[in-house]
Amino acid sequence: MSKSTRNLIIAVAIVVVIGAAAIPFIIKATKAQKSDVTTEPPVTESTTVDEFTYPDEEPTTDELLTEIVTNLDESATTATTPAATSSTASAESTTKKNATTTSKASATTTKKSTSEKDASSDDFKNLEKVDAQAALADSAVVSYLWDPDGNFYYTEDNPWQRNFGFNVLYDWGAPLTIMFYDTLRAKFNYDNLEWMIQFWKGQYGCLFIGSEIGVYTREIGAKGTHYNCADDNHLINMEMSLYRDFNDDKGFVKLFTRSYYPHWWSTGFVDGYLNNFRFNDRSCLYLYSRLTMYDSVMAAAFADGLSECGLTQVSSTSQISPTSPDRFCVSGNDVYVGWRYIDQGVGSR
Repeated sequence: MSKSTRNLIIAVAIVVVIGAAAIPFIIKATKAQKSDVTTEPPVTESTTVDEFTYPDEEPTTDELLTEIVTNLDESATTATTPAATSSTASAESTTKKNATTTSKASATTTKKSTSEKDASSDDFKNLEKVDAQAALADSAVVSYLWDPDGNFYYTEDNPWQRNFGFNVLYDWGAPLTIMFYDTLRAKFNYDNLEWMIQFWKGQYGCLFIGSEIGVYTREIGAKGTHYNCADDNHLINMEMSLYRDFNDDKGFVKLFTRSYYPHWWSTGFVDGYLNNFRFNDRSCLYLYSRLTMYDSVMAAAFADGLSECGLTQVSSTSQISPTSPDRFCVSGNDVYVGWRYIDQGVGSR
Protein backbone atom coordinates (compact mmCIF):
# COMPACT_ATOMS: atom_id res chain seq x y z
CA MET A 1 0.00 0.00 0.00
CA SER A 2 1.41 3.38 -0.98
CA LYS A 3 1.96 6.14 1.54
CA SER A 4 -0.68 8.36 -0.10
CA THR A 5 -3.29 5.57 0.01
CA ARG A 6 -2.53 4.86 3.67
CA ASN A 7 -2.80 8.56 4.53
CA LEU A 8 -6.12 8.78 2.69
CA ILE A 9 -7.55 5.85 4.68
CA ILE A 10 -6.40 7.38 7.95
CA ALA A 11 -7.85 10.79 7.00
CA VAL A 12 -11.24 9.28 6.14
CA ALA A 13 -11.28 7.32 9.42
CA ILE A 14 -10.47 10.43 11.42
CA VAL A 15 -13.25 12.40 9.71
CA VAL A 16 -15.78 9.67 10.55
CA VAL A 17 -14.61 9.47 14.16
CA ILE A 18 -14.78 13.24 14.57
CA GLY A 19 -18.33 13.25 13.25
CA ALA A 20 -19.36 10.48 15.63
CA ALA A 21 -17.61 12.05 18.57
CA ALA A 22 -18.86 15.64 18.26
CA ILE A 23 -20.30 16.21 21.67
CA PRO A 24 -23.86 15.36 20.60
CA PHE A 25 -25.54 15.95 23.88
CA ILE A 26 -28.11 18.47 24.98
CA ILE A 27 -27.69 19.41 28.61
CA LYS A 28 -31.27 20.05 29.47
CA ALA A 29 -31.81 23.14 31.59
CA THR A 30 -33.82 21.29 34.16
CA LYS A 31 -33.18 17.88 35.64
CA ALA A 32 -35.49 15.98 37.95
CA GLN A 33 -33.93 14.56 41.07
CA LYS A 34 -34.70 10.87 41.38
CA SER A 35 -35.08 8.89 44.55
CA ASP A 36 -32.60 6.09 45.33
CA VAL A 37 -32.87 3.06 43.05
CA THR A 38 -30.25 0.58 44.04
CA THR A 39 -31.65 -2.79 43.03
CA GLU A 40 -30.91 -4.59 39.80
CA PRO A 41 -33.80 -4.71 37.30
CA PRO A 42 -35.79 -7.96 37.67
CA VAL A 43 -34.86 -10.93 35.55
CA THR A 44 -37.62 -11.41 33.04
CA GLU A 45 -38.55 -13.87 30.32
CA SER A 46 -36.72 -14.48 26.98
CA THR A 47 -37.88 -14.63 23.38
CA THR A 48 -36.55 -14.86 19.85
CA VAL A 49 -35.21 -11.97 17.83
CA ASP A 50 -38.10 -12.24 15.37
CA GLU A 51 -40.47 -10.88 18.02
CA PHE A 52 -38.40 -7.78 18.80
CA THR A 53 -40.07 -4.49 17.85
CA TYR A 54 -39.29 -0.85 18.46
CA PRO A 55 -41.92 1.41 20.09
CA ASP A 56 -43.98 3.46 17.63
CA GLU A 57 -44.19 6.61 19.73
CA GLU A 58 -40.54 7.42 20.44
CA PRO A 59 -40.11 11.21 20.31
CA THR A 60 -37.90 12.69 17.63
CA THR A 61 -34.82 14.80 18.26
CA ASP A 62 -36.64 17.86 16.87
CA GLU A 63 -39.47 17.38 19.37
CA LEU A 64 -37.06 17.18 22.28
CA LEU A 65 -35.13 20.22 21.03
CA THR A 66 -38.37 22.22 20.89
CA GLU A 67 -39.18 21.17 24.44
CA ILE A 68 -35.73 22.14 25.72
CA VAL A 69 -35.75 25.55 23.96
CA THR A 70 -39.18 26.26 25.49
CA ASN A 71 -37.87 25.37 28.93
CA LEU A 72 -34.84 27.62 28.47
CA ASP A 73 -37.04 30.56 27.44
CA GLU A 74 -39.33 30.08 30.43
CA SER A 75 -36.46 29.83 32.90
CA ALA A 76 -34.84 33.00 31.52
CA THR A 77 -37.90 35.06 32.46
CA THR A 78 -37.44 34.39 36.19
CA ALA A 79 -34.19 36.03 37.30
CA THR A 80 -34.43 34.89 40.90
CA THR A 81 -35.32 31.27 40.25
CA PRO A 82 -32.77 28.63 39.07
CA ALA A 83 -33.69 26.81 35.86
CA ALA A 84 -34.84 23.66 37.55
CA THR A 85 -38.51 22.86 37.36
CA SER A 86 -39.72 21.65 34.01
CA SER A 87 -39.05 17.95 34.45
CA THR A 88 -42.72 16.96 34.22
CA ALA A 89 -43.15 18.29 30.67
CA SER A 90 -39.86 16.73 29.61
CA ALA A 91 -40.83 13.39 31.11
CA GLU A 92 -44.22 13.45 29.38
CA SER A 93 -42.60 14.22 26.01
CA THR A 94 -40.15 11.34 26.19
CA THR A 95 -41.36 7.76 25.93
CA LYS A 96 -39.19 5.45 27.95
CA LYS A 97 -38.14 2.41 26.05
CA ASN A 98 -39.60 -0.87 27.20
CA ALA A 99 -38.98 -4.24 25.62
CA THR A 100 -42.10 -5.85 24.24
CA THR A 101 -40.43 -9.14 24.98
CA THR A 102 -38.66 -10.33 28.11
CA SER A 103 -36.19 -13.03 29.09
CA LYS A 104 -36.06 -15.73 31.77
CA ALA A 105 -32.71 -16.81 33.19
CA SER A 106 -32.36 -20.23 34.74
CA ALA A 107 -30.54 -18.73 37.73
CA THR A 108 -31.48 -15.77 39.92
CA THR A 109 -29.45 -12.58 39.53
CA THR A 110 -27.89 -11.74 42.89
CA LYS A 111 -27.60 -8.13 43.99
CA LYS A 112 -23.97 -7.07 44.04
CA SER A 113 -22.47 -6.56 47.49
CA THR A 114 -20.97 -3.19 46.64
CA SER A 115 -22.24 0.07 48.06
CA GLU A 116 -24.41 2.09 45.69
CA LYS A 117 -25.98 5.52 45.82
CA ASP A 118 -28.25 7.43 43.51
CA ALA A 119 -26.89 9.61 40.74
CA SER A 120 -28.59 12.62 42.36
CA SER A 121 -26.00 12.57 45.16
CA ASP A 122 -23.69 15.51 45.91
CA ASP A 123 -20.91 13.84 43.90
CA PHE A 124 -22.91 14.54 40.74
CA LYS A 125 -24.11 18.00 41.72
CA ASN A 126 -20.50 19.18 41.80
CA LEU A 127 -19.61 17.95 38.31
CA GLU A 128 -18.93 20.59 35.67
CA LYS A 129 -21.88 21.19 33.34
CA VAL A 130 -21.88 22.49 29.78
CA ASP A 131 -24.34 25.29 29.03
CA ALA A 132 -27.44 24.01 27.21
CA GLN A 133 -27.80 27.16 25.13
CA ALA A 134 -24.20 26.84 23.94
CA ALA A 135 -24.79 23.19 22.97
CA LEU A 136 -27.84 24.20 20.94
CA ALA A 137 -25.99 27.10 19.29
CA ASP A 138 -23.14 24.78 18.30
CA SER A 139 -25.59 22.30 16.72
CA ALA A 140 -24.15 19.58 18.92
CA VAL A 141 -27.16 17.30 18.61
CA VAL A 142 -26.75 14.42 16.18
CA SER A 143 -29.06 11.44 16.79
CA TYR A 144 -28.78 11.69 20.57
CA LEU A 145 -31.61 11.94 23.08
CA TRP A 146 -32.10 12.61 26.80
CA ASP A 147 -33.78 10.18 29.21
CA PRO A 148 -35.30 12.33 31.99
CA ASP A 149 -36.20 9.33 34.13
CA GLY A 150 -32.74 7.76 34.10
CA ASN A 151 -30.79 11.07 33.87
CA PHE A 152 -28.57 10.02 30.97
CA TYR A 153 -28.09 10.56 27.24
CA TYR A 154 -28.43 7.81 24.62
CA THR A 155 -28.50 7.30 20.88
CA GLU A 156 -31.55 6.82 18.72
CA ASP A 157 -32.39 3.32 17.54
CA ASN A 158 -31.42 4.06 13.95
CA PRO A 159 -28.80 6.86 13.95
CA TRP A 160 -26.70 7.93 10.98
CA GLN A 161 -23.69 6.09 12.43
CA ARG A 162 -25.38 2.79 11.58
CA ASN A 163 -24.45 3.27 7.92
CA PHE A 164 -20.70 3.10 8.57
CA GLY A 165 -20.15 -0.11 10.53
CA PHE A 166 -17.08 -0.32 12.74
CA ASN A 167 -13.39 -1.21 12.58
CA VAL A 168 -10.26 -0.67 14.65
CA LEU A 169 -9.38 2.54 12.79
CA TYR A 170 -12.21 4.26 14.66
CA ASP A 171 -10.74 3.21 17.99
CA TRP A 172 -7.29 4.26 16.80
CA GLY A 173 -8.48 7.77 15.99
CA ALA A 174 -10.63 8.23 19.12
CA PRO A 175 -7.97 10.06 21.21
CA LEU A 176 -7.73 12.70 18.48
CA THR A 177 -11.31 13.67 19.37
CA ILE A 178 -10.68 13.56 23.14
CA MET A 179 -12.25 10.15 23.56
CA PHE A 180 -10.29 7.90 25.90
CA TYR A 181 -11.88 4.54 26.61
CA ASP A 182 -11.26 0.87 27.30
CA THR A 183 -12.77 -1.64 24.91
CA LEU A 184 -13.41 -5.38 24.51
CA ARG A 185 -14.09 -7.21 21.23
CA ALA A 186 -15.76 -10.59 21.66
CA LYS A 187 -15.69 -12.39 18.29
CA PHE A 188 -17.43 -15.63 17.36
CA ASN A 189 -19.17 -17.46 14.51
CA TYR A 190 -22.87 -18.27 14.55
CA ASP A 191 -25.55 -18.94 11.91
CA ASN A 192 -23.15 -18.53 8.97
CA LEU A 193 -21.94 -15.11 10.12
CA GLU A 194 -18.92 -13.71 11.88
CA TRP A 195 -20.09 -11.72 14.91
CA MET A 196 -18.35 -9.09 17.00
CA ILE A 197 -19.93 -7.75 20.19
CA GLN A 198 -17.83 -4.79 21.32
CA PHE A 199 -17.91 -3.04 24.70
CA TRP A 200 -16.63 0.47 25.53
CA LYS A 201 -16.37 2.57 28.71
CA GLY A 202 -14.49 5.79 29.37
CA GLN A 203 -14.24 9.52 28.68
CA TYR A 204 -16.22 11.00 25.77
CA GLY A 205 -15.00 14.52 25.17
CA CYS A 206 -14.04 16.70 28.12
CA LEU A 207 -17.41 16.69 29.85
CA PHE A 208 -18.98 13.23 29.52
CA ILE A 209 -18.34 9.68 30.67
CA GLY A 210 -20.27 6.66 29.51
CA SER A 211 -20.42 3.18 28.02
CA GLU A 212 -21.52 1.38 24.87
CA ILE A 213 -22.24 -2.13 23.60
CA GLY A 214 -22.29 -2.65 19.83
CA VAL A 215 -23.37 -5.67 17.77
CA TYR A 216 -21.70 -6.22 14.39
CA THR A 217 -21.72 -8.96 11.73
CA ARG A 218 -20.05 -9.84 8.45
CA GLU A 219 -19.68 -12.77 6.06
CA ILE A 220 -17.51 -15.64 7.23
CA GLY A 221 -14.02 -15.33 5.79
CA ALA A 222 -14.19 -11.54 5.31
CA LYS A 223 -10.79 -9.87 5.33
CA GLY A 224 -9.64 -6.91 7.41
CA THR A 225 -11.16 -5.52 10.59
CA HIS A 226 -14.35 -3.94 9.27
CA TYR A 227 -17.77 -5.20 10.39
CA ASN A 228 -21.28 -4.09 9.48
CA CYS A 229 -23.71 -2.85 12.10
CA ALA A 230 -26.25 -5.57 12.86
CA ASP A 231 -29.53 -5.23 10.99
CA ASP A 232 -32.98 -5.51 12.58
CA ASN A 233 -32.96 -9.28 12.12
CA HIS A 234 -29.84 -9.61 14.25
CA LEU A 235 -30.57 -7.46 17.30
CA ILE A 236 -29.54 -8.61 20.76
CA ASN A 237 -31.77 -8.13 23.78
CA MET A 238 -29.49 -6.50 26.34
CA GLU A 239 -29.23 -4.37 29.45
CA MET A 240 -26.26 -2.50 30.88
CA SER A 241 -25.45 -0.56 34.04
CA LEU A 242 -22.42 1.69 34.45
CA TYR A 243 -20.88 2.26 37.90
CA ARG A 244 -18.17 4.64 39.05
CA ASP A 245 -15.80 4.71 42.02
CA PHE A 246 -15.11 8.31 43.10
CA ASN A 247 -12.23 7.18 45.34
CA ASP A 248 -14.05 8.54 48.37
CA ASP A 249 -14.23 5.22 50.29
CA LYS A 250 -17.98 5.05 49.64
CA GLY A 251 -17.91 2.31 47.04
CA PHE A 252 -19.25 2.28 43.50
CA VAL A 253 -22.04 4.61 42.38
CA LYS A 254 -24.54 3.51 39.75
CA LEU A 255 -24.51 6.23 37.08
CA PHE A 256 -27.34 4.83 34.96
CA THR A 257 -29.02 1.67 33.65
CA ARG A 258 -30.09 1.08 30.05
CA SER A 259 -33.20 -1.07 30.38
CA TYR A 260 -33.45 -4.57 28.89
CA TYR A 261 -34.28 -4.01 25.23
CA PRO A 262 -33.31 -5.26 21.72
CA HIS A 263 -30.32 -3.28 20.43
CA TRP A 264 -27.61 -3.25 17.83
CA TRP A 265 -25.96 -0.37 19.74
CA SER A 266 -26.77 0.35 23.38
CA THR A 267 -25.31 3.58 24.75
CA GLY A 268 -25.42 5.75 27.84
CA PHE A 269 -23.60 8.96 28.85
CA VAL A 270 -23.67 11.32 31.84
CA ASP A 271 -22.05 14.66 32.68
CA GLY A 272 -18.63 14.23 34.24
CA TYR A 273 -14.96 13.53 33.77
CA LEU A 274 -12.47 11.00 35.08
CA ASN A 275 -10.15 11.98 37.91
CA ASN A 276 -6.88 11.59 36.02
CA PHE A 277 -6.33 14.67 33.85
CA ARG A 278 -5.09 12.50 30.98
CA PHE A 279 -8.01 10.07 31.45
CA ASN A 280 -5.54 7.19 31.54
CA ASP A 281 -7.23 5.21 34.32
CA ARG A 282 -10.69 3.95 33.37
CA SER A 283 -10.72 1.18 35.97
CA CYS A 284 -12.84 3.45 38.18
CA LEU A 285 -15.66 2.57 35.75
CA TYR A 286 -17.37 -0.83 36.02
CA LEU A 287 -19.80 -2.09 33.37
CA TYR A 288 -22.30 -4.79 34.28
CA SER A 289 -24.39 -6.14 31.42
CA ARG A 290 -26.78 -8.90 30.47
CA LEU A 291 -27.09 -10.07 26.85
CA THR A 292 -29.60 -12.68 25.68
CA MET A 293 -28.41 -14.88 22.83
CA TYR A 294 -30.81 -16.63 20.45
CA ASP A 295 -30.07 -20.13 21.76
CA SER A 296 -27.59 -22.12 23.82
CA VAL A 297 -25.28 -22.61 20.82
CA MET A 298 -24.95 -18.87 20.34
CA ALA A 299 -24.48 -18.36 24.10
CA ALA A 300 -21.63 -20.87 24.14
CA ALA A 301 -19.98 -19.24 21.11
CA PHE A 302 -20.24 -15.80 22.72
CA ALA A 303 -18.78 -17.24 25.93
CA ASP A 304 -15.78 -18.52 23.97
CA GLY A 305 -15.30 -15.04 22.53
CA LEU A 306 -15.36 -13.49 26.00
CA SER A 307 -12.83 -16.05 27.24
CA GLU A 308 -10.51 -15.12 24.37
CA CYS A 309 -10.75 -11.51 25.56
CA GLY A 310 -9.35 -12.62 28.92
CA LEU A 311 -12.55 -12.75 30.98
CA THR A 312 -13.09 -15.65 33.38
CA GLN A 313 -16.25 -17.75 33.33
CA VAL A 314 -17.92 -18.35 36.70
CA SER A 315 -20.97 -20.38 37.69
CA SER A 316 -23.07 -17.69 39.37
CA THR A 317 -23.74 -13.97 39.00
CA SER A 318 -23.02 -13.65 42.73
CA GLN A 319 -19.35 -14.17 41.79
CA ILE A 320 -19.36 -11.04 39.63
CA SER A 321 -18.84 -7.58 41.17
CA PRO A 322 -16.56 -4.54 40.91
CA THR A 323 -14.19 -6.22 43.37
CA SER A 324 -14.38 -9.50 41.38
CA PRO A 325 -14.51 -8.08 37.84
CA ASP A 326 -13.63 -9.27 34.36
CA ARG A 327 -15.88 -12.28 34.76
CA PHE A 328 -18.96 -13.62 33.02
CA CYS A 329 -21.67 -16.15 33.73
CA VAL A 330 -23.85 -18.11 31.28
CA SER A 331 -27.38 -18.88 32.47
CA GLY A 332 -29.53 -20.45 29.77
CA ASN A 333 -29.37 -18.07 26.81
CA ASP A 334 -28.38 -15.14 29.04
CA VAL A 335 -24.76 -14.06 29.41
CA TYR A 336 -23.91 -11.71 32.32
CA VAL A 337 -20.66 -9.74 32.02
CA GLY A 338 -18.87 -7.71 34.71
CA TRP A 339 -16.00 -5.73 33.17
CA ARG A 340 -13.54 -3.31 34.74
CA TYR A 341 -9.84 -3.70 33.87
CA ILE A 342 -9.18 -5.47 30.55
CA ASP A 343 -8.50 -3.21 27.56
CA GLN A 344 -8.11 -4.21 23.92
CA GLY A 345 -7.99 -0.63 22.69
CA VAL A 346 -5.77 0.60 19.89
CA GLY A 347 -4.03 3.86 20.73
CA SER A 348 -6.47 4.50 23.58
CA ARG A 349 -3.79 5.21 26.20
